[in-house]
Amino acid sequence: MVQEIYLLRHAAPDRASGVPYNIVPGPPLTAVGRSEALQAGRWLAQHTISAVYVSPFARTRQTAAIVSEHVVAPFAYVEGLREGGPGEDHASVTRRVTGFLDTIHAHNLQRVLLVTHGCCVLATLQVTTQGQIDLNGHTYDYGNKSPTAGIWHGVARGDGTYAWELAFTPTSASSNG
Repeated sequence: MVQEIYLLRHAAPDRASGVPYNIVPGPPLTAVGRSEALQAGRWLAQHTISAVYVSPFARTRQTAAIVSEHVVAPFAYVEGLREGGPGEDHASVTRRVTGFLDTIHAHNLQRVLLVTHGCCVLATLQVTTQGQIDLNGHTYDYGNKSPTAGIWHGVARGDGTYAWELAFTPTSASSNG
């Protein structure tokens, strides 16, 4: 079982780009997003990461590329962490994320970083706490449970669940709840 998970939501995307949001490649990062990713990378540099898993969307790949300047670990792009597709409901995202988590738990990794999207952040938090996480006070842009470039840190408990805290929020991220 993975001992620690760092769960990084992509940095601020260019929603005005005209590129469809939930179809690959999706929109790129904004200048603010690049700054957020740099802040996240600097914060993550203080932690030893065993492996990094990244959604294939442009905004997550760009976030991961900036983070990779500060984190020395192998990177892999995985479909299990992609944005929710057209017509894909939360239950489908949760099944996809659960399958991915089962795969990485089979490896003996100490700390992993997942660079993903709000829907996968929520699914990961719910799955790894058996639905017991209290996300009151964690509502950000578009109803996400993490700010852009926010990092949740989860530590494995003896019962197979994780204890989570929102460990990092970039200075440019804002909350609406």
